[in-house]
Amino acid sequence: MATVIRAGIAIVADLLIYELNQLQHKKNRRRRRMWIREWIKRRDVFGASATFLREVELEDPETFRNHLRLTTNQFQELLSAVKDFIKKKDTLMRPALEPRIKLQITMRYLATGDSFSTLEHMYRIPKSTISKFLPQVLKAIYEGLKDYVKVNK
Repeated sequence: MATVIRAGIAIVADLLIYELNQLQHKKNRRRRRMWIREWIKRRDVFGASATFLREVELEDPETFRNHLRLTTNQFQELLSAVKDFIKKKDTLMRPALEPRIKLQITMRYLATGDSFSTLEHMYRIPKSTISKFLPQVLKAIYEGLKDYVKVNK
């Protein structure tokens, strides 16, 4: 009988130790302050793609060309060539970035060499996200235009 009681006490002690370790682990984990910043959430209303570029595309094509170094027709053709390479699926957590926005940011980066921080504030896309998709878009541009681009090796 005493061995059964000791075994029971040992099991309960092990469970308590496990629970205490779990609580300590949860305390030590760094909590996220926020999932996404509020001002970034408003990209569809206030971001450069939703406001400035849409406006100048309709009213001032020369400013659009100066901003992205492409005419609206050239941009549309390039978007058609790369869209399938850079399109992602929406998830339950958030909608995917549109290929149009990714290409606009990439073209602005190539045209001006703006920093990721500047692009983040202009387009309301986090710089960490820009750093992830930029190489993919550049590769897609190469793949989409490889018939027109000659590379000497």
